[in-house]
Amino acid sequence: MAHPDLSPQQKRMDAIRNRISFAARDWGIQSDGGKLCLTAATGEGNFLVATIANDAPIGESELVLSAPGDLIWLLETYDALAGRFRTLHAELRRHAPRQQLREPKDYAAECAMKCAEPAFKVFLEECHGLAKPLTDDRAATKVRSILKIGSRSELNGDPAAAARWQDLRSAFDAWRRRG
Repeated sequence: MAHPDLSPQQKRMDAIRNRISFAARDWGIQSDGGKLCLTAATGEGNFLVATIANDAPIGESELVLSAPGDLIWLLETYDALAGRFRTLHAELRRHAPRQQLREPKDYAAECAMKCAEPAFKVFLEECHGLAKPLTDDRAATKVRSILKIGSRSELNGDPAAAARWQDLRSAFDAWRRRG
């Protein structure tokens, strides 16, 4: 089975997780002759990891000394929230009405089919000034102009364009019922 390419964000998250998996889980700060030091405790003992220079600004020193613990906490919190999100999303899908579970409508395909219908072309001619001969291409061009879109594919990605398409389709249905 082919897996999709990972996004740069996912690659970075995976690299962070990998580094954390090899690192100690217990970090501390101690003083060594007046200098602040970052330490890591493992099953093999305590290790000095970094020493902060005497003239380092306090804000940057705090950031560096707190980074390992903060990073571990952030990843654990992220994982807990992501797990909760997946659980709630699955629960919502389980309780959602059946029609909400269907795939979204393919308005671009629907529009292409309408542009091939003779009655739709006559509607465009009578109500929107479509010039003769009433071809599929002319109908498609007229619809793109009416809907203010460059391509019918926008109907699937732009909710405002989809709403304009639904209005035009409703106008066509009303026109057909009158005729």
